[in-house]
Amino acid sequence: MSEVYFSKDLQKIIDNIDYSKLGNNVAIKVHFGEMGCVTYIPASLIKPVYDKIISFGKKATLVECNVLYKGSRTNKTDHIKTALAHGFDFAPIDILDGEFGQEEIIVPIDGLVKQAKLGKGLEKYDSMIVLSHFKGHCHAGYGAALKNVGMGLGSRAGKLLMHADTKPIVMPDKCTGCETCLKHCNYSAISIVNNKAVIDSNKCVGCVMCIAVCPQGTIDINWDSPKDLVSKRIVDYSKAVLKIIPKTIYINFLINITKDCDCFDYVQKPLMNDVGILYSEDIVSIDKASLDLANKHSNNEFDKINDVDKDIQVEYASESKLGSKEYKLIDLD
Repeated sequence: MSEVYFSKDLQKIIDNIDYSKLGNNVAIKVHFGEMGCVTYIPASLIKPVYDKIISFGKKATLVECNVLYKGSRTNKTDHIKTALAHGFDFAPIDILDGEFGQEEIIVPIDGLVKQAKLGKGLEKYDSMIVLSHFKGHCHAGYGAALKNVGMGLGSRAGKLLMHADTKPIVMPDKCTGCETCLKHCNYSAISIVNNKAVIDSNKCVGCVMCIAVCPQGTIDINWDSPKDLVSKRIVDYSKAVLKIIPKTIYINFLINITKDCDCFDYVQKPLMNDVGILYSEDIVSIDKASLDLANKHSNNEFDKINDVDKDIQVEYASESKLGSKEYKLIDLD
């Protein structure tokens, strides 16, 4: 049975972390929040963790990968601008999959996913601490440590493979035929027909560079992949990440809990009062405890915020030997 520590006081969590579990070059996995979102974990709560780690003489870096969709974090340059605008100016920032999400490593695993595509920069780090905002998610049911690790550290092409089995599509009503996507496609999969971009699905390899470079946001994907598959692929990707960095610990923030994730570019109203903060060395236990606490404090209303089975991630992760569903909650308050 894994231990999960709980407190409403971040300092009590920080004081109880076993920092000997971390190496000398620590990746701090965060989510900088889409521009317009206000309910991501604020920088003021990330900085004390960073300060504590470097107080031991360790090197620490805030890490992320670029997003799949067109937004304020689609490329490295804009991603870092967004992070700085949101107050993450106290530590080095490393966008692990490069300027356009093209820098990746392929990690073989045994799951529904056979080869996971992760941000290449992940290889530089010997350990990781994952700071996750617990909230709802329209495709995965909820987002916490498993999603922050799996989806968050997938390259752009990896994110596509987790979300959908289809290739990118062009929305012709928005396309201006500017040829930007054509010039950046390394697989000759794009042509211009009648002043509109056309993607040849037989040549397309799903690198999704076209989404990253399109100035009009004309290219998108089909987001309607079966939800159980999205959840399980996220877990498979988490397995791949932890294969690269097995020395990883987790903090989940059950604050500003919203219906949807922090990738939406608008203000969301929290669903309930803040619950508290959790710490564990077990990625499955901390997510299971987070779900249990969210449901307890909302009279099970959190479970009803979308039609996705919230237990799939935890169940599949347990079956995949990533951790234990059984946990002991230690209240530090």
